[in-house]
Order: sequence, then C-alpha cells, then structure tokens
Amino acid sequence: MSRSGPPAQGTRHFELLAIVLAGLVHVLLELTVSGAVAGGFSAAAAAGFLLYAVHRASRDREVLRAWGIRADNFGRAVGIQARFGAPAAAVLLGHGWATGSLPPPPGFWLTVAVYPVWALAQQFALQNLVARNLAALFPGSLPVAAVSALLFSASHVPNWPLVLPSLAGGFAFTWLHRRCPNLWATSLAHSALGALAAYTVLGADPGGRIVDELVNRL
Repeated sequence: MSRSGPPAQGTRHFELLAIVLAGLVHVLLELTVSGAVAGGFSAAAAAGFLLYAVHRASRDREVLRAWGIRADNFGRAVGIQARFGAPAAAVLLGHGWATGSLPPPPGFWLTVAVYPVWALAQQFALQNLVARNLAALFPGSLPVAAVSALLFSASHVPNWPLVLPSLAGGFAFTWLHRRCPNLWATSLAHSALGALAAYTVLGADPGGRIVDELVNRL
C-alpha cells in the first residue's frame, strides 16, 4: 500500500460540497437556535447521506472497498491506528485521573457500546466525503489530512473543549487511514477516544443520559 493513500478515482466534488454545507448549517443552528435543533438537522442529514451511500453501493459494489468497508486489512489497520490511539488514550486517562473524572460512572459502558455507530457515520463522512474528494485537489496525504482535520474540527463548534482534540484526532485518523484504509478500524479508534473524551474532557455522561431518558419514558 502506497503511503500516499488510495487514488482519488471517482472523485465527486458535490459530495464534498454537500458535507461541508451540512456541517456549516449544523454549526449555524448550534450558534443561533439550539443544540437540539442542530442535532435534529444532523440526524436528517445523516439519513440522507446513508441513503446516498446505499444507492451508490447498490450500483457499484467495488465502491465499498474504495470506502474502506473491507476486512482483508483490518488487523494491519488496527495496528496503524493504535500508533495514535494508544498514546492519545493514555493522555485522556491521565487527564481523567488528574481532574477526578475517573473511574467513570456505569453509563460509560453504554456509551462505549453505542458510540461506534456515531463514530462510523463520522468517519465515513470524514474519510470518504471529505478526504477522498480533497485528494483530487491537494497533492499528497499531508495537506489532505490537514484540511480534513480543519473541517472536522470546525464541525464541533461551539463545543469548544472538543475543537482542539478533534483537530488532532481528525488529522491523525485521516493520515493513518490513508496509509491503510479500513473504515472499521478507523471508526473503532475514533469510538474509543470519543467515549473517553466525553467523560474526561467534557465531564459528560451520555450513557447515563440515555438510561435516564429511557426510564422517564417508562
């Protein structure tokens, strides 16, 4: 596998434009209306992109491999993603102990269980709608990873505590994914770090909120 990443064959600039516009609308809604409205918009946008992805895959099965939806290089990809994921996890755990957010509450394990779905959606957008199409505009993996990371980080505004970590994560995930494109491995790395960051950086308990919401509806 070349270190420059997969070729940008089949580049579709409208995909890049669509995901950037969706991210911009999400941020504007967060800033001007509410997080709930922004979340609803993002859920609807994600459903639309999912339908688009299913449509493309139904017409061209080879696109799945190009997207990194494959199993043959999973072990190697996990090892490559761990080069960033392992030290990043250590930093988050250290921060958690220093700030008293560890050990996490029981809801952490529910977060760990459900986060991979959200991480997969984010990484599909970042690696295939953004980075894969940027590869036609920028030579080499470094600028592709840098621009992708900037866009990924900007999509977290106004959640300011996550802007810098998402910049670092977006760059590392993209750089390493282009060395060994496997969406499952990249999403698992994102999921593990995202779950840790929710508790150690944000001091949030998404899993606990899910349980509380379900109990209140009973």
